[in-house]
Amino acid sequence: LLGLGFCAGMLGGLLGIGGGVITIPSLSLLFSKDIHLAQAASMNVVMFVAVPAAFRHWKQGEMCVSLLKYVVPFGIIGIVVGVYLNNAVPAYGMEKIFGVFLIYVIIANMLKLAGRIREPHGQGSVISIPRGCGIGLPAGFGAGLLGIGGGLITVPLAQTLSRLSLPRAIAISSGLMCFTAVVGAAVKDMTLHTLQDAQGNPLRVLDAMQMAVWIFPTAIIGSWIGARLTHTLPVNWIRAVF
Repeated sequence: LLGLGFCAGMLGGLLGIGGGVITIPSLSLLFSKDIHLAQAASMNVVMFVAVPAAFRHWKQGEMCVSLLKYVVPFGIIGIVVGVYLNNAVPAYGMEKIFGVFLIYVIIANMLKLAGRIREPHGQGSVISIPRGCGIGLPAGFGAGLLGIGGGLITVPLAQTLSRLSLPRAIAISSGLMCFTAVVGAAVKDMTLHTLQDAQGNPLRVLDAMQMAVWIFPTAIIGSWIGARLTHTLPVNWIRAVF
């Protein structure tokens, strides 16, 4: 779990994601945990990945606060709706949804790396309330539905809608997660007892918390290192990891 936390934190800080794409499959496949329980543990860890990464991006001068203030309110609304929809989907269906999402991430980023999809260069950022809604609402909803930080959705949307460079889009993603992660984890924890595992036993918040406690210390360290590398590695390297 400590090793898992470091890997998730490193990728989270580097890519502006919460690390859920590492944490959730690992807990589900390697630790044989119910995916809803894995998502709950992941959401409880996201905040610890996002805060040090966001602080590092802010110190580097990459955090676009004027856009962030528009993105956050819509992101919070989206994640609450997403969590409740997540709870309504059985574990088997959620596994399929999560798998399809990962396939999309792989294909989209391979196309960008191959030059089939042009990467925005971040020239002339556009900031407005509608664009903040267009970024925050789907990012928050996707984070709540999938149990992830939402950076895999936030980053490309910030690049496309507000024309941010990849490092600035990653910074916005980390900043947004500082707020949505707290709300999303709280809602998921409060409603977890309404769900059951394959044997029909209610899922316990304590089980999710116990996993999160072992994951987040090394996730913080990894996140701090990863966020630093965002501003030193070439963009194509970051895209390749993404």
